[in-house]
Amino acid sequence: MNLFRTFRGRKYLQRILLSFIPVVAILAVASYWLNANARGKVLETQNEADLRLLSQINYNIENMNGIVRDLAVSLFNDDELIALKAGANYEQSILKVYRLDRTVAESPYLHSVAFYNSSQRRFFSSLNHSMPNDEFYGALDAYMKAHPDVPKLQLLPLDLNGGNGIDVFIFFLYDGPSLGSVNGNALILTVKPDWMLDNVKTLNRLAERENDALFIADGDGNVLISSDRVQRDLAGMKDALLQRIAASPRTLDDFTYTYKGTKYKVTYLSKGLNNWSIVSLRDYDAVLGSVRQMKWTEIVVTVSVVLLAVLLSVYFSLRLYRPVGQLYSLVKDDGRTPAPAAASARSAAPDEMTVIAANFRGLQDKLSQLEREQASQANIAKAYQLRSLIGGSDAVPETELLQNKALYGLDIAVPGTYAVAVVRLDGLEELLAAQGPQAESLLSFAIANIGQELLRRSFSCEAADMKSGHLVFLVSGGTDKEFASLKERFAELQRTVRQYYRVSFTVALSRPFSSYREITSRYKLALRHSDYRMATGRGSILDPDRVQANERNAEYRVPPELERQLAEGLKGGDRERAEEAIARWKEVVGGFGFENMFAAVQHMAMTLSNTLREMNSYNLNPVSVDLQAINRRILGKETLEDIGRVLSEVIGEVFEQRQSGKEDKGRLIAETIKEIVDKHYADPDLNVQKIADMLKMNPVYLGQTFKAQEGGTVVDLINSTRLAQARLYLEQQDLTVAEIMEKVGFGNESYFYRLFKRRYSVTPKEYRLKFSIERLNGG
Repeated sequence: MNLFRTFRGRKYLQRILLSFIPVVAILAVASYWLNANARGKVLETQNEADLRLLSQINYNIENMNGIVRDLAVSLFNDDELIALKAGANYEQSILKVYRLDRTVAESPYLHSVAFYNSSQRRFFSSLNHSMPNDEFYGALDAYMKAHPDVPKLQLLPLDLNGGNGIDVFIFFLYDGPSLGSVNGNALILTVKPDWMLDNVKTLNRLAERENDALFIADGDGNVLISSDRVQRDLAGMKDALLQRIAASPRTLDDFTYTYKGTKYKVTYLSKGLNNWSIVSLRDYDAVLGSVRQMKWTEIVVTVSVVLLAVLLSVYFSLRLYRPVGQLYSLVKDDGRTPAPAAASARSAAPDEMTVIAANFRGLQDKLSQLEREQASQANIAKAYQLRSLIGGSDAVPETELLQNKALYGLDIAVPGTYAVAVVRLDGLEELLAAQGPQAESLLSFAIANIGQELLRRSFSCEAADMKSGHLVFLVSGGTDKEFASLKERFAELQRTVRQYYRVSFTVALSRPFSSYREITSRYKLALRHSDYRMATGRGSILDPDRVQANERNAEYRVPPELERQLAEGLKGGDRERAEEAIARWKEVVGGFGFENMFAAVQHMAMTLSNTLREMNSYNLNPVSVDLQAINRRILGKETLEDIGRVLSEVIGEVFEQRQSGKEDKGRLIAETIKEIVDKHYADPDLNVQKIADMLKMNPVYLGQTFKAQEGGTVVDLINSTRLAQARLYLEQQDLTVAEIMEKVGFGNESYFYRLFKRRYSVTPKEYRLKFSIERLNGG
């Protein structure tokens, strides 16, 4: 009772046993059904095998015909063999025979290759056909004369020595529809018949039919190829079989035929290549011999198989279930798989494998979680030890370093030669803005892994993310030559990262040193050197030699004329001059130490802001710029190249704004100046500066704007207005020249005379006298 209850609760065991029962039942039924249908199936299968065999033989013959055809066409059209085919020079022709020998030697089925050259009326052939050339050429010539309509590109039987049987298959290729219709040239290939007989024997051997009879006959009833048995026993029924096959409308069929008291199963394929027929004969009793044996053993075999299958089913079921049962006994009380809620749910209870799988998955999840936690803790501890070593190597005893190396797997050579490399991502702010705050950590992780893989080909190497916007590589254990190539290794790392992640970074390298206690000092120095990215640009590889000149340059002096040139270029609208000032400023500042370099950038931002503010204070149409935003843009850039680009953009924005309203504004300024001059020309102190003060504008800008609008200077306008008024006084009032000069604002008599004469070609007194005479004459 307990055994039954246990078996009832083992659902997986039940499934194993039940899976064997259908097999037993199917085996018994199949055994009976197969025996009942064996006769017809054997005949049908044998017939299909015979047909496949004949089709394969026919295919092989056609394939051989195709191979020979392709070879013949290739030789017939080969320009190198023209001398053999149609050349008139015997010596040139005979030199090409070696090519035919080589072709025959390379082909296992060729007997010979021959050309008939009508120009020389002779044959040229390969020399390895094992016959005297005269006999061979005579046989070919006789065949060609006897068969003027011989078909080309077909395998044809040929008896070379006049005996009984076929020596070779002959294959013709010539120009025109028939032999000699265009010219007498012909290519003749002879093919050994052995390949066909070997092929038949091989197929029979593969089909386990070596004792069967098989022959191939042409359309005239001549046997081309036959097995030994056909030649020995069945030659008498060959003609009768071929007559029956010729009378049949089907090209592929089978029938039975009795000869000398023996019944044969005949399978044939007619009208094959060149109208050949392929015939196969098998002993009918031999075909059905296995079926007759099965008839007598059917019941015994079926019963034995069923009993054996039942016993084996029980045995193998128990054997297969044993490990499952042992596992199930260990985990079934674990409680991971909930029991059914009610007795009615017993049929839905999980089987043993489901319970085992649930427990295994739970254990696997716990193990994976423990492994992840352990790996995470180990990585955190390793990173902490690396940062501690980099940040305070002088306080780490060698014993502690060796202990940490063994405990955390630090790839550091102790003792050894060392170098420190500081890596800083370029354009970090833009990167974080575009890809989010996680981008820096992911890229640092990628750079560290790729870098360690590259560097560990030659060095011991560890990488640590210092969580301060930079990454540190600690390289050790290399030779002097390898340390000399360290710069090339980091250049390769830059190319790889740029290719896969489309980002660049700057590297600052320390000099190699021999004590691990110098790691911290060398790291701090390399970190400082990385700031010179401002001068060298993004993607730089900085070593102490490259920044040595900057470090030694304690001078902080930007030529004042550069700032003045920039300011004047902005105020005067000379963009080229302003751009030139920026370019020269970058060149000068690039040679400073970093602190002075940064101070120069701040000063440039202040200078630009002051210049723009001053321009707006004297400008009728002020430029709309956000000075704070400009300062942020300048100070937020990492390199002088970027800062110069921002300065150029700001200058461009200023000039675009000024250009957009330049024409209207210039006209307004010009008209205003004219109005002022018309009203105040008598003021001897009236000049460009005074007008600029009235308008709160820069005098240089005011003069340039007026000249651009009017084509002349403000001084020319003042003088022209004064001279015109002086002329009127000379014409209309009885005042002295000195009084008129004073009234119109001239303070210098000689200057007044010089200008008046230049304009009117006479002096003031001469003009008055001339005008008086003209008025009298006119009156």
